[in-house]
Amino acid sequence: MSLVRIYEADVPEVEKVISQIFDDFSVDVEGKNVLIKPNIVAGLPPEYGATTHPAVVSALVKECLKRGAAKVMVGDNPGGVEKDSKATAQKAGLVEASHGCFVRLSEKVTEVFLPSPGVKAPISKAILEADFLIDVPVMKTHVFTTITGAVKNLYGYVAGTAKARLHMAAPTRRQFAALLADLYAIRPPNFVVMDALRVMEGNGPTHGQVRPLGKILAGKDGVAVDAVACRMMGVDPMRVHHLVETASRGLGQIDGIDIEGSFSVIPDFKLPTTFAASPQEQAMLLTAIGRVRPVLREELCLQCGECALNCPAQAITLNPYPVVDEERCITCYCCVELCPEGAWEVPSGIQEKFDRIFR
Repeated sequence: MSLVRIYEADVPEVEKVISQIFDDFSVDVEGKNVLIKPNIVAGLPPEYGATTHPAVVSALVKECLKRGAAKVMVGDNPGGVEKDSKATAQKAGLVEASHGCFVRLSEKVTEVFLPSPGVKAPISKAILEADFLIDVPVMKTHVFTTITGAVKNLYGYVAGTAKARLHMAAPTRRQFAALLADLYAIRPPNFVVMDALRVMEGNGPTHGQVRPLGKILAGKDGVAVDAVACRMMGVDPMRVHHLVETASRGLGQIDGIDIEGSFSVIPDFKLPTTFAASPQEQAMLLTAIGRVRPVLREELCLQCGECALNCPAQAITLNPYPVVDEERCITCYCCVELCPEGAWEVPSGIQEKFDRIFR
């Protein structure tokens, strides 16, 4: 049975809480090369709730060094084909929080075959070679995968422009779920520490609404940690394709989890507007109203071209504002995720349309 513990925490207490977590789970890093893998989706400060809080990363680095780790590394491969991981992490406050341990994961990669899409992808060597890997996701929603947590955070194993190529190789939610399970299987994390000091709701993972929660989740099973986070958000983890797929391969548990600590469902938690009542009804809804394509708020757009540059399907052009070719769009919402200004949105009112069609 997988164990997930939930700890009460705020920023001043994080170091004390991380030390307690290591004691409770008997985390042994002595003499090991440790890689700490936060979520650095964008160069945004902690108040945006998009990236792992610097206090959590700092506490993990200090605790690993205190417990005799031979080497500690902190790194991620942020989204965006031309992103410098260190520059992005710097903006998010994570280079300073790494205490000299930050590494550019994309500098050394190796090609690994992913069986579900049937393609090779460049995976950072440091991830494969680390003796002990700590996965440090953020508790938040995602317009494409419903939630993003320990399993989805491992999409950061993939370096550079290959992320866009993989979206094209696995364009549907179920195909992308299988891809995420492939990545998880390559290098399952040894330990997971989920940052829930604040949680993102609505249309995450970058520009959703942020609310304080004051918790940290921990466990050795990343699927179980995600399943507990789902239930706290009011989501049945059986509705999250990548958790079902990863668990079906024997890589973690969704049910039968031993939960210790202050578990409670977050009141009035807002799910993404792409989340419908059931998979069957969602399919019917999308057939009835068409694909839920992103919409641009021109008043926020700087015409920087990030969306066009990072669109896996090359469905966006600038004229002078971004324009979506609806025939090419695969509704992966990379534009929503990677826009620095939050100018792309998933349309609201989808649930109301759903109600009119099915109620």
